[in-house]
Amino acid sequence: MHAAIFKGLRQIEFAEVSAPEINDFQVLINVEACGICGSDLHRFREAMATERGMVVYPEGSVMGHEFSGTVAAAGKNVTSAKVGDRVVGIRNGGGMAQQVAVYDYPGTLCKIPDGVSFAEAATTEPMADALRIARLSEPRDGETVVVFGMGIIGLGVIQAYRAMGMKLDKLIAVDTSDVRLKKALEVGADHVFNAKKQDVVGAITALCGTTKTVLDEVAPKVDVVCDCVGYINRMPGVPVLQTALDLICDRTGRIMCFGIFESNVTLNLHNLIFKQPKLIGVMGYEPQDVCDSLAMMADGRIDRASLVTHQFPLEQAQEAFQAQDNYADSIKVVLLPQRAAALPA
Repeated sequence: MHAAIFKGLRQIEFAEVSAPEINDFQVLINVEACGICGSDLHRFREAMATERGMVVYPEGSVMGHEFSGTVAAAGKNVTSAKVGDRVVGIRNGGGMAQQVAVYDYPGTLCKIPDGVSFAEAATTEPMADALRIARLSEPRDGETVVVFGMGIIGLGVIQAYRAMGMKLDKLIAVDTSDVRLKKALEVGADHVFNAKKQDVVGAITALCGTTKTVLDEVAPKVDVVCDCVGYINRMPGVPVLQTALDLICDRTGRIMCFGIFESNVTLNLHNLIFKQPKLIGVMGYEPQDVCDSLAMMADGRIDRASLVTHQFPLEQAQEAFQAQDNYADSIKVVLLPQRAAALPA
C-alpha cells in the first residue's frame, strides 16, 4: 500500500509500505481522509517526540491520528464495527496511509453519522479536544471567555461554547492571522483581536472593563482564558500563558492550557500567586466528547467542513505539510489516501 513516511526534519516521502495485518481484536480501515494535527506539524517542523503517535513499518514511520474511512475487514472478536461501516479511528497513529489497523477498544472506533463527510469526520478528534477544553472550563452564563489560537482546536473551542448553549457576555478570539480571525467570527466569536497589530491585554481590558483584586490591584473582567497556542519557537513575544495570567480576573478565573510548548519559557508568576486562578492542563478527551462531536456535526450545531481549507492526495504529503505550516492562510489540511497515484516506475 502507499503511505506518507516521516523521514526526518521537514521530510515526508511518498512510498510503498507493507500492508497491515489485523488480529482478532482489530479492524482494517481503508483511510479516506486524514488531517494533519498540530502535533504532526510539531514533529515535522521540530522533530519532536519522533515515535509517538506513529505506526512503525519496516519501511519507515507513518504519522496521522485524525482519520476516517471504511472498514475493510474485521477480526472475529470485534463488536463495535463491521465491514462497510464508515468510521472514525481514535487514539491511533498511521492514518497517513491507504490502510490502518485499529483495535476495537472502548472509544477507539466511532461510526460516522449520515450526512457527515469523511473530511469533516477527520476533524472529530480535535473537535473532541475542543469540547473537553470548553467543558472543563465550567463556563457560566454572563461570563467572558478569551480563546488564543484560531487553529482547528481554538476554532473548535469557539464552536463548542456556542453549541453548549452558553449565554456568555463576550466570547473573544485572539490570533495573528486575519484569515483565521475572520473564520472565528463566522463560527461564533463576538470580538477578535490580532496580536501582531494590537496590544491584546490593553484592548481586551478596554472592552471588558476591570475589577479590583484582593491586593487592591486592577484586573480585567475575564473569567476564562483558553490557551490553544502553547509556545511556538518561530513566533516571537511572550508566551500566551503569560498573557493569560495578566488577563485573568481575580480568584474565580480559570486558565485552560492545551497548546504544546516547543521549548522552555520564562514566566512572571506574580498573578498566579496573587490572583489565585485555576490553572488547568488539558490533554485529550473522553469517549463521550467524541460521540457528542459527531452528533453536533450531524445535526448542524457545528460546521467543520468550512474549516478544511486544503485537501491533497497522499503523494503530495510534503506539500500538504508545507501548506499546514503556512499559518496565515491555512486552518486544517487533510490528506486523501485513496486518491493516491501510482508510484513512479
